[in-house]
Amino acid sequence: MDNDIFEALFEVLTFFHQPQDERQQLRQAGTALEPAAMPIIVRAGQQPGVSVGELAGWIGRNHSSISRQVDRLIKTGWLTEVERDDQRIRRIKLTEKGQRGLMQLKVARETEFSQRIQDYTPQQRADLLRTLRLLAKTLRRPKED
Repeated sequence: MDNDIFEALFEVLTFFHQPQDERQQLRQAGTALEPAAMPIIVRAGQQPGVSVGELAGWIGRNHSSISRQVDRLIKTGWLTEVERDDQRIRRIKLTEKGQRGLMQLKVARETEFSQRIQDYTPQQRADLLRTLRLLAKTLRRPKED
């Protein structure tokens, strides 16, 4: 059964990270960003002041690749650097333009998701929400050694 749960989660994650769907969502949100920018924008929105190194670890790409993407997002007005306490660590946050864009992306994603689950009953939606919250809480707990 654990393998079935894992496979179902993999399918859910795949749904949220399809480059062709991300391109469409970016167009619907009225942005000219490339899909590779989405996880940076989303994480910067969730955690203002996130470092480029932390982004690289979470996203699973190398530091220099993320740094170049961050440079492009700063040039296009989506991100700004946070004042540095430590010159070795580069921290970023969304600009007002970035915050508006992130909200537009969220609306596009939520619309797509809502269309996919439109046939769920209110009880099924409530059950799904309860289960996902439980899973999120479980996954946030530190690993036991």
